[in-house]
Amino acid sequence: MQRHIPMTASWPQQGIEFVLPASWPQQGIEFVLPASGWQGFTPAPLPVADDSVMAFCAALSQRLLAQGSAWPDLVALGFWLRPAALRAHLPAYASRSPLGLTLHLVPSNVPTLGVFSWLMALLAGNSAIVRLSRRQDPVQQQLLAVCADLLAKPEWQAIAARVRFIRYGHDEAITAALSAQCDLRVVWGGDATVTAIRAIALPPRGRELVFPDRRSLALLDASAWLALDDARRQRQQAALAQDISQFNQQACASPTTLVWLGDWPAPAREALLAALAAPFAQDPANGMERLVNSQLALASGEVLAQTAVGSLSLLQPGGVQTQIATGGGVLLERHYADVPSWLAAGDQVQTCVCVGIAPAAVAAWLRQYPDTRIDRLVVPGQALAFDWFWDGQDLLAQMSRQTRVG
Repeated sequence: MQRHIPMTASWPQQGIEFVLPASWPQQGIEFVLPASGWQGFTPAPLPVADDSVMAFCAALSQRLLAQGSAWPDLVALGFWLRPAALRAHLPAYASRSPLGLTLHLVPSNVPTLGVFSWLMALLAGNSAIVRLSRRQDPVQQQLLAVCADLLAKPEWQAIAARVRFIRYGHDEAITAALSAQCDLRVVWGGDATVTAIRAIALPPRGRELVFPDRRSLALLDASAWLALDDARRQRQQAALAQDISQFNQQACASPTTLVWLGDWPAPAREALLAALAAPFAQDPANGMERLVNSQLALASGEVLAQTAVGSLSLLQPGGVQTQIATGGGVLLERHYADVPSWLAAGDQVQTCVCVGIAPAAVAAWLRQYPDTRIDRLVVPGQALAFDWFWDGQDLLAQMSRQTRVG
């Protein structure tokens, strides 16, 4: 076949400079990191958990942990990247191989998402092109500055050669040109974004990993909550408030629904709601966003009633899978007698924050309700934590391949 059809290898051999395909886009792209354009870029992969990648991640972790309290999101990313954490998780993937070139399309709602997606691909040995939103967030800019400073150092040029962070407008031609070259396309976005991107062709063997709209909730068990001592109760409600408010409810793992189990005494309920409302009271703009989203929800007919509690707007939905706009402190409420009656309703949940009740207890019940889908069960404060598994998928496994022997 090669005598009749001109063919080129997918990757250059080590030491041979990558020749940019003529089909790669040149115009309309802003190169954020590194800012050198395609010059010096190579899609040639590295081994999974390569020593140079592990050393780079350790250096990046140290830099991020040093950012301090002014940048908590960066510290959280640095904590996830700790060498001890990587060494504990990565040996299970030692027999796997990289896919090659990965293309990541990420929104602006979670500023650290682009770097997280890249690092997952990098740990799996892949090179990456990461398309960032044109909206520039201060947290994202600080994170990119830390990465840029590190990647400029001579010892990390092999890593720098295998990544490009770019920005461009809603240009289907650019996305199509990049998609035609990638071995894996990763799409983080809403349902409309995923549908639009999926219409753009991939190579015949190209993989696609998508993360569309998802909803998350907090499970509030009255008997378990009342059994906690005051100190643990204070810690859990502060952690849950952070889970809900950190990205103004825009992260898919941020709870937007409160599921009340059992009989909640009014004082306990009011104290918890006051703690959840406090972060939203800090920005006056949240009041208008809360009003608009609540009125739209009522007008849609998916919500039956609305109650204002401090800086929260509590909505009573008409069904289990109600889809409304959230932000500014808008929360849906549902009420069930106990865990089984809730699970029997057939929820579809990305992250369930278990307040008062242990996640393992919910998991034990969940096995009896296969129609109910819950991808993550976590304690308060962990809803937005970086995770090796997302939407029920093993990210490193999806970003690599297994060679079967025997």
